[in-house]
Amino acid sequence: MKSIKTKLVLAVSILIVILFTMSTLLFINEKTRELTHDVFVNAKSFAELTSSDIIHSYELFLPQKSFVYFNRDLKDIFAKFSDLKDILIVDYSGKVLFDSSTEKNKQYEGKDRFIKDKDLLKAIRSRNVSVKEVVGGKSRVVFLKKREDGSGFLSVDENEKEIAPLKYDARIDYLVQPVNEKYFVIYKVSYANLQNRIRQTVFRGVLLMVFGIGLGVFFAFFFAGGIVRPIKKLTEGAKIIAKGDFKYRVKVKTKDEIATLANAFNSMAQDLDVSTKALIYKERVAKELELANKIQKELLPKSIPKIAGIDISAGLLPAEEVGGDSYDFIPYDKDNLLMYLGDVTGHGVPAGIVVAIANALIFNSASNSDLRSILIDVNRVMKVKTAANMFMTLVLMNWSAKDKKLSVVNAGHEQMLHYHAKDGSVSLTAVGGLALGMIDDISKVLKKKDIVMEKGDVVIAYSDGIIEAWKNDKEMYGMERFKEAVKKFAKLSTALEIQNALFADVKKFANGWKQMDDMTILVIKRK
Repeated sequence: MKSIKTKLVLAVSILIVILFTMSTLLFINEKTRELTHDVFVNAKSFAELTSSDIIHSYELFLPQKSFVYFNRDLKDIFAKFSDLKDILIVDYSGKVLFDSSTEKNKQYEGKDRFIKDKDLLKAIRSRNVSVKEVVGGKSRVVFLKKREDGSGFLSVDENEKEIAPLKYDARIDYLVQPVNEKYFVIYKVSYANLQNRIRQTVFRGVLLMVFGIGLGVFFAFFFAGGIVRPIKKLTEGAKIIAKGDFKYRVKVKTKDEIATLANAFNSMAQDLDVSTKALIYKERVAKELELANKIQKELLPKSIPKIAGIDISAGLLPAEEVGGDSYDFIPYDKDNLLMYLGDVTGHGVPAGIVVAIANALIFNSASNSDLRSILIDVNRVMKVKTAANMFMTLVLMNWSAKDKKLSVVNAGHEQMLHYHAKDGSVSLTAVGGLALGMIDDISKVLKKKDIVMEKGDVVIAYSDGIIEAWKNDKEMYGMERFKEAVKKFAKLSTALEIQNALFADVKKFANGWKQMDDMTILVIKRK
């Protein structure tokens, strides 16, 4: 009967052989796929970065027969990408303007050359980047169309219909990069370096496997006796921890890999304890944020009140679960409707709390017909009850159905836009006031103004998240684009249609870019 030590040595030896063999084969296969994919990714990035430079160099030198200078630039480009085989420059008609495979030392001066490959002709006449994919002896041309949200590329055919995507480990014969409406650069790819790297990887994998097997058998033979007891302790510890006792620790006194494993096991138990608590906390915070979002939605008006003379609508798109923008409609008698739109500095939970305070204060003071007095009282409380770095800009309005007059007091908020139906122009209302919560008394800087609205006129209040919407890290929506949108959409029949059209225009401009701030629009249309 074989001893436990002998059985363990035999089992460990066989297991090491199997594991190393499988892991080596898997590693080689994965490395091959990874390196093949890297060639494609590098070729695509290289084409995007160098195609314009190649065409620039071509236009600068070759028409003037300055092949030496062009060839010098091309050699610099080849030196930057070791997997590049050849470069061709062609125009939209398929005429070959340059071919590095035949023009290594001298510029071509013979008859015009044209692309004869039908697939390649389709590729160079497309506005999309295209590649010739080769998998298992079969090939196809795949066009890469940028997604509308900018998140990557779609694989399409020449008619821009979506097809099966490029395989991860596919090899490519060539890549066609459109530069402009006239020129295209064809990059032919070589996989010689890839084959060499794969051979080196295989060789290192075999050496590592042989070394690992020998080392594993060696240690298994000499230390098998000291493995059994610690493994039993680890097994018992795993059962205890599996029942939820993350405070349990395995005590192993050996000074070898088993001790390291035991320490890692204990560290895992500690991490499980911490991560479990963190997960519970995260779920609690998520629930609280969800609840805060519901509470904040409850602060917004559930319906738009009706009042003679105007059609009104408003909407809010928060940047996070809890936002810093707010609006409300408060009818304090049948002939007067109080309206406001406010924006707290920043967004998130702190801004949401300030919004709730301001909503309550304004609602409580709404019976006061003096707009300035309302904001003076609100400011006095906010200065005391909110943090020193939290402010709220706000525009407070009152529509008098009896006088057909819109009165406005601006507390440091964005200028409103006034669309004049008579001549189709858009003007900005006067600036004024100071944000609520900045100083103790703002009575001296608040001024009430009346806006004369003719039939068909539109007044729009908004938060700065509208004009500060970004489509990338350089271009912002801006006031001029917003004014043009107002001029375009103010002719729509209802305030709701105008509001929806303006939000849609901003979203179309952003094109999926992350929303950085809350966006709110309030539309007042004179009937």
